[in-house]
Amino acid sequence: MATSNISTQAQQSLDALLSKIGAKKLSDAQASSAPKTTLGQEDFLKLMTAQMSNQDPFQPQSNTEMIAQMAQFSTVTGIQQLNMTMSSVQSEIAQNRIATAASFVGRTVLVPGSTALADSTGGISGAVDLPSAATGLTVQISRSSGELVKTIDLGANPSGLVGFSWDGKDAKGNPIGDNNYTVKAIMTSGSTQSAAATDVYGPITEASIPTGNETQTFTVEGVGKINLTDIKSIKF
Repeated sequence: MATSNISTQAQQSLDALLSKIGAKKLSDAQASSAPKTTLGQEDFLKLMTAQMSNQDPFQPQSNTEMIAQMAQFSTVTGIQQLNMTMSSVQSEIAQNRIATAASFVGRTVLVPGSTALADSTGGISGAVDLPSAATGLTVQISRSSGELVKTIDLGANPSGLVGFSWDGKDAKGNPIGDNNYTVKAIMTSGSTQSAAATDVYGPITEASIPTGNETQTFTVEGVGKINLTDIKSIKF
């Protein structure tokens, strides 16, 4: 019965080809480690180079499939590089968020509230947020006990923020000396009176570090936790 054997010359050619692409014969691979079941981009490059070097120049083989495979490898590589770039951008954004949040701590900001903290001179300042034009506007300032200590007449004003301030002194010019006061605004439109929202200044004592789509929040002394969008003015 006839048997099929690889000729010595054919075996030598096969060994030379395997050597060029850095592959091992089965016996060598079994002796070292388990054989590879998949080929990576580098393996395909070696195989394509070896094939092109050993092909008959008058009857070149088609490299269509290998070229298509290399195009896929290039696409995957591009996606991997894009992912690395996006990871770097996300890291940079996170660092910028931390820096931005830290820069707000200690700043005095104008936010919605009715408890105004006295500044270093003993006075307070804030604003009234008018939803519409008012023919009259007054701000009442009271101590924490409820005692009314000051009424400020701001007159007629258009809609928007209307600022106010008080030096913290009574009618005789003596400092009252409280650390905080309650403010209340009353607007007049024709013959109708109604309460208007007030804003007060206070220092930021704490800043959150948001992740993902979380909202940036701050803690303002005398007011509590507020969102970044609640800040209407910053004192520098």
